Amino acid sequence: MTTIDDRHDDGTSSASSPDGADDGAPVSKNTAVQSLVRSTRALTAPSRRTVEPTATAALREQVAVLVGALGDPGHPLHHRAVNDLTAIGEAAVPALIEALRPHRPWLTAYRAAEVLGQIGDGRAAGPLIEALNHPNSNVRWGAVRALATVGDARALFELRRVARDDRSKTSWGESVGDAARSVLDQMQSRTLLVRVAELVKTAAACVLMLVALILAWSVLTELRDELSRVGRAEPAPVIVAPPLRTAVPQAPATVPTPAIVPAPAIATPRDTPVVADQPAALIGTIVTSGNVRATPARQPENVIGSVASGDQVVFLAVTPDGEWYRVRLGPQTSTASQIRSVDGSGWVSSSLVSAPGGDVPVETPPAAPAP
Repeated sequence: MTTIDDRHDDGTSSASSPDGADDGAPVSKNTAVQSLVRSTRALTAPSRRTVEPTATAALREQVAVLVGALGDPGHPLHHRAVNDLTAIGEAAVPALIEALRPHRPWLTAYRAAEVLGQIGDGRAAGPLIEALNHPNSNVRWGAVRALATVGDARALFELRRVARDDRSKTSWGESVGDAARSVLDQMQSRTLLVRVAELVKTAAACVLMLVALILAWSVLTELRDELSRVGRAEPAPVIVAPPLRTAVPQAPATVPTPAIVPAPAIATPRDTPVVADQPAALIGTIVTSGNVRATPARQPENVIGSVASGDQVVFLAVTPDGEWYRVRLGPQTSTASQIRSVDGSGWVSSSLVSAPGGDVPVETPPAAPAP
């Protein structure tokens, strides 16, 4: 590889420091420089009443003076120029990028790379990558160090090239290739940490999203159930009441034909037995489905069965007010109809059944027990 000249612009070689030796300056020059220093310091604290264009122009002038001091070891601001430009920050980045150009003194470019690395502005990444091809090895070394802070994915490829091909050293003996390899290790470890952090954040976001979806699904399910119940009446629970004993015997299912026995001629009317006609079973039809109750009263605990519309029932008794009939299931009933009592009978409301075709025995139900 061609040996790169690391000499100063005046032809002298650098020793242990990139700034070289300071040989001093004439008194008249010092006086003028001191005046410039005072005017430069006055520019660092502009008045709030100053118009913005004037303040911007003053700031640009201050940055230009400090950038010029970077490459001049005899300038009175040389030793503080790096810190002052770093304090100015982003406003100084364009001038510092311009200072990296190969036509500028190598010391100016070297110090500009150092300041750009301390500011850490991403705009400097491209110019610093270009500075890796600077003809001065000191500038290349400074650009490598600055890319450790502002470098991006593009810098990785150029740093690998420098680490592989650049065998030169700085004027104080540092290897440019070794510096590139060190920065590559730092950037790769930092990139790995960033990737791990991104993976952790992505996993946490996925877990939170999954929890949110589960909660949303639960809320939607409950809301759907609530909406499905709107306007729908819940059926009354069927409560089986304990059977009540009644004193009314069950009527026979079939009525036999009465036989007429002729009285003997010698018998007196008092001695002749008379057989009364047995009443025929009164059949009714259920017109509205409803509950069968143990007592003639609408109470939630006295439901003992149910009848369906169209069922046939046999009338056994009626209450004195005619509002309730005691019935049992007739010959034609629905399979769902039932009366759960000892004698198979129960009370239904007169509004559920058709009127009987004859007289029904009146039955006074027993008084309901006191609660």
